[in-house]
Amino acid sequence: MIGLCDCITDEKKREIKEHGSFAFPVACYVNHTGTVPVPWHWHDELEVIFVKKGSVLIQIGSEKREVTEGGGCFINAGVLHAVEKASKVEIEERSIVFHPRLVGGSMDSVFWQKYVLPVISNRAISGIYLDPSTPWQKEMISHIQTVWEACAMEKEDYEIVARNALSRCLSLTLKQQSGKKSGLSEKALRQNERMKIMLKYIQEHFDEALSVRQIAESVSVSESECMRCFRNTIGVTPIAYLKSYRLQCAAELLENTKDPVSDIGGRCGFLEMSYFSRAFRQVYGCTPSQHRANIQRK
Repeated sequence: MIGLCDCITDEKKREIKEHGSFAFPVACYVNHTGTVPVPWHWHDELEVIFVKKGSVLIQIGSEKREVTEGGGCFINAGVLHAVEKASKVEIEERSIVFHPRLVGGSMDSVFWQKYVLPVISNRAISGIYLDPSTPWQKEMISHIQTVWEACAMEKEDYEIVARNALSRCLSLTLKQQSGKKSGLSEKALRQNERMKIMLKYIQEHFDEALSVRQIAESVSVSESECMRCFRNTIGVTPIAYLKSYRLQCAAELLENTKDPVSDIGGRCGFLEMSYFSRAFRQVYGCTPSQHRANIQRK
């Protein structure tokens, strides 16, 4: 039931990996020092996270916070999010991804109508950062840990235990966020939708020599508006995101193929090997060749 966190997305940056099974749509993933950063993505499932060791930077939409050991977060369905290293210390972050139907059942049930729909349809609930010093958030973190332990041990009734704990998470979320209006303006919501299209364009053309103008044209906006969308939504420039995405793709190829390092660099848009190696070291703390060797030793 527990696997490494490997984020696979389609052309719209929507995660396409199946989480769990149709009968029991929940899965647990470990994200550690070697698998961070986790690229920007979104999925139709809900997600809860618990930081077991170290600290990570979790960005949900335009908000980024450092989540330290013992803390966590809730991420609503359809929301762009990403994870970065907060420091050089060892990391263990546990994420649980589950489909709303696990808790809500059929769409005409009271569980879906009363507890699930009000959460997944509420634009004010993009995500919640959980601090154990706040009583209700401490309770929610406890439920997240219960789900993890149940799925890890897989005792006879673990599905019921996990479903009940996730139901409590959703209930707490709804109770605390009930009545809150969306803090996002129509402009911000429009920017979010544009961002999904521009991320799709970057993924389709990341191996090419891209410019801000080309990225902006993918959604028919000016270069300045493109820059604003990136800055306001994910806090980096389009070119900085492009570089980060290229490095993430390169890291995946280094880990999962035996292709020459120079070929991988070229396929990921790095025309000069010296620049590829330097950029890779800045993010991963080692050269591409060293990264592959480190993965092979594990």
